[in-house]
Amino acid sequence: MSDKQFKFSRDAIAKIAAPTHTDRIDYQDTEVLGLQLRVSKTGRKVYRVKIKKNGRTVTETIGPADTLSLTAAKTKAKELLAKMHLGTFAKEATAQLQPTVEEVFQAYLTHHQFNPEAPKADAKKVQRQFDRFVFSRKAFCRLDASQLEVEHCVPVIRDAMEAGNTTGNNLLRNAKAAINWGMKAPTNPMAPAEFVHWKLRFNPFSQMQLQPTSNSQDERYLSPDELATAYSLIDEEPQPYREMLRFIFLSGGIRLRQLTRLSWSDVDEQNMTMRLRDIKGRRAQARVYNLPITPHMLETLHRAHPGDKPLSNGLKTADEDWLRRVGGIAKKMNGAHFTAKHIRKTGWSLIRDIPIDAKRYWLSDDMSTIAQKHYDFFDHRDEILRGMLQWQAMCEGDR
Repeated sequence: MSDKQFKFSRDAIAKIAAPTHTDRIDYQDTEVLGLQLRVSKTGRKVYRVKIKKNGRTVTETIGPADTLSLTAAKTKAKELLAKMHLGTFAKEATAQLQPTVEEVFQAYLTHHQFNPEAPKADAKKVQRQFDRFVFSRKAFCRLDASQLEVEHCVPVIRDAMEAGNTTGNNLLRNAKAAINWGMKAPTNPMAPAEFVHWKLRFNPFSQMQLQPTSNSQDERYLSPDELATAYSLIDEEPQPYREMLRFIFLSGGIRLRQLTRLSWSDVDEQNMTMRLRDIKGRRAQARVYNLPITPHMLETLHRAHPGDKPLSNGLKTADEDWLRRVGGIAKKMNGAHFTAKHIRKTGWSLIRDIPIDAKRYWLSDDMSTIAQKHYDFFDHRDEILRGMLQWQAMCEGDR
């Protein structure tokens, strides 16, 4: 009798070592004829049945030996062999594999964040985030997304939290959104038909809590004296950056990516207004709105960068030179670091005597979709203009 044919027993099966010179070896049971044990190079052991019927080989997998008892395997083998011999055996359709974690996250990026019909403004940021914390974890990416558990996800979010709670919270929100998208993909009429077999029933990221902001810089506000000092240091910057930076301060900290898109066609010198486009968040389209400009702001625009976009150096990099130059001013002051974002936060804190709705419209902040549709520029123009003049006086040290 061959060493590959023997009476299966629990001890005999446990002693079988993984093959080293071939990918797999099939062992035959001498008691239940047709029952096999397939042992692969990785050490995996699987029960299966195999017979010849009408000149054709018929096989069927029963299950892994580490989770299925030998008694249960033999019982199932006898049942399958009887059907095979009687001709009533019908092989079940192979179940479609469920997606891996990487496939779900990549599909979310491709069909949601980077959707050509409605691209999201922060898509590249989400892509960089996933590249750094998700796609770099190969073992995590290979997991079956339909079997994903909270314990699989905790190390991923914890790694991001070590870079700061804000970073970790952002990843948690986007990871939760990716799995939610995968759960809805089979019934989403806008999603490709290739996802119709996905069966994601649980989102482990939704069980995890956002953490309090840990970055003290997020709470950085400039005092009136710091604001005036920073503004005075702009004069040490070379042109055209001097006037471009001056406009950032004079505007109250309007987002840089809005200002760099401002063109002369958006400036109405007769009515002293400018048209801005807010792309922050997950808007399908930029929010277009108008703001007043003061004479000082208009003069600054004329002295800024030549060309159609006075506040842009040609978009040579994603954020141009703004962060480095604003941070350079902070360094000269020998105090706590600040960026353009903190100028904006300072505007919110120091300009206190204009209505909150006017400030929201001015800085395009904390506005719901409904509010955006119903806010009217002319309802707030005088209040915003008054706030801008007060703010500019603070920048120049006149309190």
